[in-house]
Amino acid sequence: MDMNGKNLFKSDPFPILMFNYTKPSISKQSQPVSCLKCDIIFSFPLGKEDYLGHLFLSHRLVIADVEEIALLEEYLEFWQKEFKHHEFEEYCTTMLLDQLPDGTFSKNEKYYLLSDILPKDRELRDKLKEKRLEKVLSQHQYELTDRNFQRECLYCRDVISGLRSTYIEHLFSKHFLQLGKSENLVFIDELVAKVANNLEKLICLYCEKKFKDRATLKEHMRKKGHKRINPNNRSYDKYFLENYRVNNQVHDKKHLSYPLKTRQKLSNKNQDKEATCPSKDSECVSFKQNQTSEDSDSDWSDWNAESLQTLTCLYCTEQCKDFNTFRQHLLAEHSLDFDNCLKGLNFYQRIKIVNYVRRQTYQHRCVSCNRRFENNNELLQHLEKETHYGVGEKKQWDKPEYFFPTYEDDGLLCILDDNPNDDMDETVVRIISEESKAEINKDAEKLSLENFNFL
Repeated sequence: MDMNGKNLFKSDPFPILMFNYTKPSISKQSQPVSCLKCDIIFSFPLGKEDYLGHLFLSHRLVIADVEEIALLEEYLEFWQKEFKHHEFEEYCTTMLLDQLPDGTFSKNEKYYLLSDILPKDRELRDKLKEKRLEKVLSQHQYELTDRNFQRECLYCRDVISGLRSTYIEHLFSKHFLQLGKSENLVFIDELVAKVANNLEKLICLYCEKKFKDRATLKEHMRKKGHKRINPNNRSYDKYFLENYRVNNQVHDKKHLSYPLKTRQKLSNKNQDKEATCPSKDSECVSFKQNQTSEDSDSDWSDWNAESLQTLTCLYCTEQCKDFNTFRQHLLAEHSLDFDNCLKGLNFYQRIKIVNYVRRQTYQHRCVSCNRRFENNNELLQHLEKETHYGVGEKKQWDKPEYFFPTYEDDGLLCILDDNPNDDMDETVVRIISEESKAEINKDAEKLSLENFNFL
């Protein structure tokens, strides 16, 4: 199989590499690294910053984009051998500055920049990225197939054994903790340990604020919806397989665990904010006011019907442009009368039904018999053969956990109340039953009593 990094990323998610392997060993122990020019030895990874500081203060050498270098120890070892027989000037860009490394003024002091402008350096960095990719994919393959995993849940007393994907699914389905999909994660054991450590220290996973006790932390994470990791914390980047693409470009202000489209939108937004301002103060003020007006929530000038979100089928991947097309698709392809299924139900019950079906489909489970399948194709075949298309029984979906959407920005949830199916005449006054409110309050009370033990 081609391991040059090009053929591995033609489709997402990453393909599973079916080669013989043993459990990867990625050492986290300290590793001695010699200075590029002298005999001083530093211990990595803890001594990394001291090492880089020493290069600048003692040898006036700066390594460009050092955070993007894969397998930094091997990179430094290569250049340490090169600089034994060569001077910095032969490989580095030389710069003249009017100060010493300590900031003291001095005319025309030489400094050196080692960067991938040099073809030899660029080739080295690319090879190290490919080498790291092979190690990470091997680790990923091991974690997908290893059945000897066993760990107690971060929240409850359940001990999950078998596949790591089962553990990640348990955290999401039972406790709504979103760490990501197991097929997109790597170094899962380390990620879970990091999350557990934060919870034990009473630190919120998302906003990373510290709380006085577990009860306060529990209430905060539940109310704020903070049961997920902080997307702006770069220390989580290493746990997402997406970040190891050979052709990835690291941006200081971007977090690479965001999807590509999201990062592009953020990039465009930042570029707009960083637009140069005219020199005249009056023009600058005018520019800022226009920008504020464009970004204001009250500006509806760009609203049009084509920008509305498409609706995804409850069972397959079909995308429908509007609700009528959505209903016609369900009836034609899956023999499901969506209006009839929701007839007589209030808004909150409809929400639960949609979230229940979405969750079952995501987990490849039948909505009627709860049987689980390996993939969505097998599930669709089962639903067709057994005529199990539907929304399940009330005891299956009428649970407080289905108040929460399975997918973010689910367009179907936004239009449920806009498409009533009880055919009630407009002149009839609609009365909300107090019993419905009572049931909702009971469900909310159950949620607030959710078990949140860390140990």
